Amino acid sequence: MGLLVTLIEKEVVLGEADAKEDVLKIVDMIEELDAFWNSSSEMDSNSDDFHALIDGIKKQYTAIGG
Repeated sequence: MGLLVTLIEKEVVLGEADAKEDVLKIVDMIEELDAFWNSSSEMDSNSDDFHALIDGIKKQYTAIGG
């Protein structure tokens, strides 16, 4: 949860365009941690919602030019 809060704070402070690189790095880190700790989705019953959120963030930030 802390990484998601950091992601939001970067967007608020820097704006979407300036936060893009950092946000995408954080999203990659979140995905790596999830793949390691929750690869079978047994630890998080809401993993589908979580993955939808992460996928939405990636789409939003990869669509930003820069």
